Amino acid sequence: MTSTISFAAAVPIGSWHAFIPKAFESLATQEVSLAVALLDASGDARVALAADESRLPFAYRRHGPDKGQSDAIDEGWRETHGSVVFWLNGDDRLTPDALKRVNDLFEFNPGVDVVYGRSNFIDGRGRCIGHHDQIGVMSDLLYRSNIISQPSCFVRRSALNSIQGIDKSLHYVMDWDLWIRLYRNGARFLHTNDTYSEVYVGRDTKTGAVSPDRLAEVFNLVRRHAGYWSALKSTISLASHTLQTRRKHA
Repeated sequence: MTSTISFAAAVPIGSWHAFIPKAFESLATQEVSLAVALLDASGDARVALAADESRLPFAYRRHGPDKGQSDAIDEGWRETHGSVVFWLNGDDRLTPDALKRVNDLFEFNPGVDVVYGRSNFIDGRGRCIGHHDQIGVMSDLLYRSNIISQPSCFVRRSALNSIQGIDKSLHYVMDWDLWIRLYRNGARFLHTNDTYSEVYVGRDTKTGAVSPDRLAEVFNLVRRHAGYWSALKSTISLASHTLQTRRKHA
């Protein structure tokens, strides 16, 4: 029976990373209906070359400046069709058959708006060095902690459109903010222990940095939904966890 589910992936790239060809490969081998949008603001010819050499028939390609990662993700989703959307960073990758497994869950659970699962951590050599340990079953804990791994989360476009999409003004917590707005709007989440992605952990990633701008976005997001003291504790906890992860995988 032909699936009624189709996928649209935004791939925002701000700079060259040696894992980019692997990210493309992980998308090219998914045996589902998949439209991929490449949003390349790197200015690095190696990105275009990797795209040309991949087996991906890109539905949309843009090489040139943008207004940031969130703006690029929004552009990619707007320029592609697909009933389920997600984004994949250039230094991450999907696991084999991930989208087929997600497809089946959406098919068997027509009332579900969001499917999310686990992620493995990989180092600069692509070796598994651990597992995302912050993922949890959907609850009000989401207001204080990001319990979803972004590259392992897939959202029905209808649910995305109902909240007017991603917040393009955010640069660090746009994924967390998106999950919260979906949750507050009544979206139905399905948590699974299946592993859908591999996430690069390194000092050169946005999530590997403890920058004032990142901490400010975290604080403001949690304060809006859970109050000042929860925001303070969440921000301190995030900074501590990030530093511990960096030391552990240095």
